[in-house]
Amino acid sequence: MSKQAKPAAPASNSRRQLLQGLLLGAVASAKSAPALAMKKPLVATTTGTAEVITGPEVDLVIGQSSVNFTGKSRTATTINGSLPAPTLRFKEGDEVTIRVTNTLNVPTSIHWHGIILPYQMDGVPGVSFDGIAPGETFVYKFTLQQSGTYWYHSHSGFQKMTGLYGALIIEPKEGELYPVDRDHIVQLSDWSDEDPMRVFSKLKIQSDLYNFNQPTAFDFFNDVSNGGVKLALAKRRMWNQMRMNPSDLADLSATTLSFLINGQTTDTNWTAIAKLGERVRLRFINTSSNTLFDVRIPDLAMQIVQADGQNVEPISIDEFRFGPGETYDAIIEPINEAHTLFAQSIDRSGFVRASIASQQGLEAPIPTLDPAVPLSMIDMMGDMAPPAKMPRHASSEYGATVDARVDTPPHEPGRSRGWTAQQWAPCADPRRLASPSAPAALRCAEQRN
Repeated sequence: MSKQAKPAAPASNSRRQLLQGLLLGAVASAKSAPALAMKKPLVATTTGTAEVITGPEVDLVIGQSSVNFTGKSRTATTINGSLPAPTLRFKEGDEVTIRVTNTLNVPTSIHWHGIILPYQMDGVPGVSFDGIAPGETFVYKFTLQQSGTYWYHSHSGFQKMTGLYGALIIEPKEGELYPVDRDHIVQLSDWSDEDPMRVFSKLKIQSDLYNFNQPTAFDFFNDVSNGGVKLALAKRRMWNQMRMNPSDLADLSATTLSFLINGQTTDTNWTAIAKLGERVRLRFINTSSNTLFDVRIPDLAMQIVQADGQNVEPISIDEFRFGPGETYDAIIEPINEAHTLFAQSIDRSGFVRASIASQQGLEAPIPTLDPAVPLSMIDMMGDMAPPAKMPRHASSEYGATVDARVDTPPHEPGRSRGWTAQQWAPCADPRRLASPSAPAALRCAEQRN
């Protein structure tokens, strides 16, 4: 005997249950939807000359905003929505209070590069403090014991590479040693549309992935024509045995990097206003993640007056090279209505330019990139031979506080216009003298007099 079937539920009850189920499902889905879907679109990043904040109390907010340097929209890590971050301008002796609020969904930090302060205020997560957690505010408080051109940046992950950096200018309590008519900050940096962690992962797999200037068969045949087959083979064998590459000048190139001056590209052309005959101070800061820049202003000499925040005896040069974290202050006196400020990467894969002009819209011709110069053994090993003539060192370069002295002038691979800023000695101390092997025009003033 078969079982008797149960009567079906009324149609009205089935519809009611179905509607209730759909409603509850919709509510649950809304609650579990990713927070990203509920966020408003990112605001555009402010680039160019950064806002100047003078203290002694400062509020900084770390967040995200959109940028477009290559025709593709990307997300930058910014402070107060600008790239570079606001310029902080204080006076030597000030006690400053800087409140930093983190609106990211990951921890962050700010490190005060080159500043003398209590270790708790240094801003290096895992070393001097725990970092700034999402939604939290950390208060930095310290007294400024120095003066000069410095900068600040994140010390968390790759946040500096995505835009979290800014200038820190500390005016001397006694006034500037070298007065000028105008004062401009020039922050050079690099940007990649790729996720920095992805870039790092690629380099861990293949360190020369972004190097598209490696030796080719044409280079080998050129070596053969210059020195013969035996020397050409010996040269290749030497580099192969060392597992080194003569074109290994940079880990990253313009293949993935865009080069910026104050957050602007060559096309947008950041412009520093300077009138004919004015004395203009350019505070150069290399805030890049990877790039060494060779910097020059064609047909205009630069007088270096400060290096890494330390005053030096003024010295005129045509070009200088500096790496990430370094600063140089130069004084110029424009001789034309417009000059080009030209900065090319050490591997010559790309460049960025800005203008120094009497008004917006004026610009001078842009130089072409110099050819890349391959490394030699002296670049890899240094000049280990004793110098023909020992240089004269000042008495201040001896003693327990001196780690080392350089007896041979440093070699600069790729250098094309004579000596660079690294090849003269700072002379803030009148007893300090540049190496006698430097050209007379590049020695300290007291040596020339």
